[in-house]
Amino acid sequence: MTTALFAIDIQDNMMIGEYSVPNADNFADLFEARISSARAANQPVIWVQNDGPEGDVDEPFSEGWQLFFVPNVGELVVRKTTQNVFESNPELADQLKQQGIDEIEIIGMQSEFCVRASARGAKAAGFKVVLNPRLHATFHDGTPATNISGKFKVSASELAAQVRADLLAEGTIEN
Repeated sequence: MTTALFAIDIQDNMMIGEYSVPNADNFADLFEARISSARAANQPVIWVQNDGPEGDVDEPFSEGWQLFFVPNVGELVVRKTTQNVFESNPELADQLKQQGIDEIEIIGMQSEFCVRASARGAKAAGFKVVLNPRLHATFHDGTPATNISGKFKVSASELAAQVRADLLAEGTIEN
């Protein structure tokens, strides 16, 4: 089985500044460790970059749109305009299958939006999907992280766990 690591929407607007996710520093460390281990194991790392609308924090080529980590030479960067990377890139599944990839591990942003939709898209395209609940994050309705109470931080992690539980229940991912 060949696994590709999809790093979804790990962009500056989610990791630094006013609109970063709660505990962004912790997530940065976790993401970096997982990306490093994938690279060390010669797993393909696929970077997914969200293209938001004009004036949005992830408007293409704005500061917030930039990837937080620098892809290595040869790592694929895929842009998307919908929550599901496979919907935005209809040729992607065939391209990956031609490379022998049959499993996709997803890390990144946001649990209940692009992570969930891309996991479903990967499953629908015939891939086995892996989702570690510690390796995806979210925040509430665009509320700046600095305004989110400690109570919501717990709720955000609970939401990530619920997304994983929902995907397990529907058979999108396996335990």
